[in-house]
Amino acid sequence: MTTRMFRVCMTLVMPLILVLAAQAADLPKSTHDWPGYTGPDGTFADQSKVPILDDLSQAKLVWVSEHDDLGYGKTTSGGGHSYGKDYWRPSGSASLIVANGLVIAGYFNAKNSVMADDIILAIDVATGKTRWKQVYTDKGINRGAGKHLPYGPTPVASQGKVFHLGTSGRLYCVDLDTGKPVWESDVGEEHKALQALKAKAIVKDDTKEGIYSRDMKKMVTPLMVIDGVLMVTVGNLHGFDTATGKKLWEIPSATAVLSVPCPAKLNGAMYALCSGSDGYMRLIRPKTGEVVWKEFLGAWFLPIVADGRAFVPRLQDPSKPKSKEQRPTLTAFALSETGAKMLWQSDFPMDGDSWNAYRDGVIYATAHVYQPAGGKVMAFQAEDGTLLGMYDDKEGDRGRVHLWGNRLVVVGDNHHESLASSCYYWALTPGLKDLAKSGKPHYARKWGDYRGVCGYEVLIRDPFADGYQFTRAIDIKKGKGVIMCWDLRKQ
Repeated sequence: MTTRMFRVCMTLVMPLILVLAAQAADLPKSTHDWPGYTGPDGTFADQSKVPILDDLSQAKLVWVSEHDDLGYGKTTSGGGHSYGKDYWRPSGSASLIVANGLVIAGYFNAKNSVMADDIILAIDVATGKTRWKQVYTDKGINRGAGKHLPYGPTPVASQGKVFHLGTSGRLYCVDLDTGKPVWESDVGEEHKALQALKAKAIVKDDTKEGIYSRDMKKMVTPLMVIDGVLMVTVGNLHGFDTATGKKLWEIPSATAVLSVPCPAKLNGAMYALCSGSDGYMRLIRPKTGEVVWKEFLGAWFLPIVADGRAFVPRLQDPSKPKSKEQRPTLTAFALSETGAKMLWQSDFPMDGDSWNAYRDGVIYATAHVYQPAGGKVMAFQAEDGTLLGMYDDKEGDRGRVHLWGNRLVVVGDNHHESLASSCYYWALTPGLKDLAKSGKPHYARKWGDYRGVCGYEVLIRDPFADGYQFTRAIDIKKGKGVIMCWDLRKQ
């Protein structure tokens, strides 16, 4: 090839090379993980602080996963919302997680009215291609997918492994990189009860509606690993050795449905702060299950612990029962190995399904259940409870707060509609004093022919990593369940 021909070729090819290089450089990367339901440190806060869009409606769809049998979460709801018999593809309403460059989902594939496969799936963050899929054939049980969904625990990634709770109470541990099984265990009595129910149930091949029994314990609480111990909620709180799957301990009433144990580091030692279904807050030693102390709050909660403080709902007067006049309000405690000292308590009523997030000395909270209409998002100085700012939503949202990138993001009602049509994402203005909606909403779960996967007792919250949001969706024309990746970065 002559020099002139080479130059002509390079003139033609170089623009394409530059475009491909730019596209490759712009592929999603996962430097910061979202390895569990509550984020990297249990505070619903992304650690990258990547600048994201002021107007989230400008979010760009990066890819739709090639894997499309993830299925539905909730298939029926009140008001006649239903997919119908042809759409019974229950899969559980678990959230996704992100770890080591993978988007991970735990779900089940129903074969008939009784039998199901438990499945763990890993998707490449950059491309949406399937990296691995581990199928536990016939080890599951079809638990159905109605409004009061009894199944949907979010898996957790830790120590190079993924931990998942299957539909029959089996615990699975697989290698994070390859998906190869490491160990199996089970939660004990509830697993035995489900196995017995499965054995005597009559199989109906013409339906996938699943088994429903009021005696079945709900399996909806996300998994958590603290100090090398896997914590699982099925009725009681169970602790398992992450290396071997050996059950270490079990504590009755130590946690409530959807109340994930939160890591708490005190004097260099790791503890778990837990919300009890009996209204108590407990500090637990993960290795032994010892309850160091407990404090009565009169409310269950999803705890937030940061800088030695716990932020939880508490009745104004725990000695009196909860009533219309007395509701839980956000309360801050200083934690120690000897007990919890109350620092301050807000005046805004909330309940156990209020959701908080923490970053850089500020606790963000929602109060919506008992407002005449709408809800509030509030920012408090963590140290003394000073109200720094408030967003008063008049539109009736039951919002949940996220700290994504450099913004505070509010998620609209994301669990009532079977097709998740009411779920959308708003960015709030930067700063604390004048919180207000910024731009237009991002309908990540209502785009083209896609609709969102939702739950009821399981609130699906999308993971966020380095400017990218990952969400489950259904192609309503094809009836296929996929994962979507959205670019929220400010360009």
